[in-house]
Amino acid sequence: MSGLQQRVIGLRWRLQATRRLWGLGVTPDMPFLPPGPLGPGAQGQIDEPTPGTEVSGNTLYVRGWALFPSGPPARLELWLGERPLGPARVGARRPDIEARTGDALAGVSGFDLIADLTDGHAGAGETTLRAVATSAAGEQHELPPVVVDLVAEEEGEEKMPPPAPRTPRSSGGKGRRLMVCTHQLNLGGAQLYLLDLLRELVRQGAAEPTVVSALDGELRGDLEELGIPVHISSLVPLEDLSSHIGRVEELAAWAEGRDFEAVLVNTATAFAFPGAEAATELGIPAIWAIHESFPPPVLWSNLSPKVRARAESTLSGAAVAIFEADATRRLFEPPLPQGRGLVLPYGLDLEPIEAARAKFDRADARRKAGIPEDAEVALCVGTVEPRKAQLPLAQAFGSIAARHPKAKLVFVGGRDDADTEALTDFVEASGTGDRIEVIHVTPDVHPWYQLADLLVCASDIESLPRTVLEAMAFETPVLATDVFGLPELIDDGETGWLCEPRDMRTLAAALDRALSSSAEERERIGKAARELVVRRHSLEAYGRDVGRLIEEAVAGNAPQTPSHAATG
Repeated sequence: MSGLQQRVIGLRWRLQATRRLWGLGVTPDMPFLPPGPLGPGAQGQIDEPTPGTEVSGNTLYVRGWALFPSGPPARLELWLGERPLGPARVGARRPDIEARTGDALAGVSGFDLIADLTDGHAGAGETTLRAVATSAAGEQHELPPVVVDLVAEEEGEEKMPPPAPRTPRSSGGKGRRLMVCTHQLNLGGAQLYLLDLLRELVRQGAAEPTVVSALDGELRGDLEELGIPVHISSLVPLEDLSSHIGRVEELAAWAEGRDFEAVLVNTATAFAFPGAEAATELGIPAIWAIHESFPPPVLWSNLSPKVRARAESTLSGAAVAIFEADATRRLFEPPLPQGRGLVLPYGLDLEPIEAARAKFDRADARRKAGIPEDAEVALCVGTVEPRKAQLPLAQAFGSIAARHPKAKLVFVGGRDDADTEALTDFVEASGTGDRIEVIHVTPDVHPWYQLADLLVCASDIESLPRTVLEAMAFETPVLATDVFGLPELIDDGETGWLCEPRDMRTLAAALDRALSSSAEERERIGKAARELVVRRHSLEAYGRDVGRLIEEAVAGNAPQTPSHAATG
């Protein structure tokens, strides 16, 4: 699950939790009854939180069920350690318990509570959560307790500067006044692409951008350091046409008077394309940078039909859409008109890569990472999520690890989420825990490319991953799946290795092939890959091409194909 999906789910949960909180009726003066004798035949449990859950922040959501032979409880009280949390709401629907017990009264045996932990939440550590149910006849039953882990909430965890009280107007820049609409500003390929592109457009004097993002993130500070104003909007329910139209109108009203000449839409996600609709409202052209290798019906499948129709109509009216791979461009041919989709090999800023190469000490980097000097390191960089196939890669590595006793697999991209937990649980259960390591997401990934012997991209959906280009720029040979833009970049056996996606045995064979290659072959492939990236993926040339497309769009001219671009 992606970081954006997690935050959307979190937003929805908060909205649902707020609705639950309304009407709970918890007041500080409610009496608390001590645990009494068990009622005969009573049963129940705390479903949420589960044992071992880390609890941080100012609230705790508790959910479960309790049932006496006479029916649901009349009252249920909760304690966290010695601290009373108050009576929970009882009578919540639980059709699952009714189905399990065959008792119609069990269908309303549920309870829930949102507890305020701001007062008296003592420190951190393991603490027992207890629940005591009381029947209408006064019988009491204590449910099985749950031990949770209280975690002190870290201050300033995201390490972001405070937002401006009001989004400033761009000033003092050169080039076209550009409203840039994107989905989020955390670490990720599309977000880093945007940062590099805007930095280059500003440097060349081609644009004076203002960024609008649905979600805040670490990259806001980088943009503001460049003098680029950032406006954080909000998420909109994807299934609600009225809310979507309202967001478009609000965005257009906010943009009025800022004299924008064009809109650049980064990604075709539902949280970015309202910017293209706002461009229509403002009467200015929209330029899309599309990174997603999903056909529009799949990409926009979570939209209501009417919102999806508006998205398709807006895309069909785009001045131009820029793609990283021709295979991705072809997915968007309908509804994108002929000649409006261009493939531009996007550029990397090679200066920081050159600086990192010049001062890199491999032995020191491996020592700091706890990796033996003679280890063969296969590296996978990217947030842990199903489409990037980290778990099948771990499985493939385990199947050939005995043939390569010095090999080690390192994942850089772990998060505090279910996908990372599933990966780490698999690694531990598979017995390869001493050969596989999962590292959390980090902005400082350059040392990992250089200390690795091989980068592996096992994704089943990728347009043209930045991680592959960066590894190639560092002369680290790459094994990748044969999907979308990757075969357009990698010539098997010449500038890397390719294998079929969604086949663990094929991936294992390719991994075995790459790890069995000689040092001379890896060096040859690494050098050829770097030469290709330097020649074809210059950020300066890419910035010039995008700047020219912006000029053509503002002038109302059809997009002219740059010499090294493909068109459809």
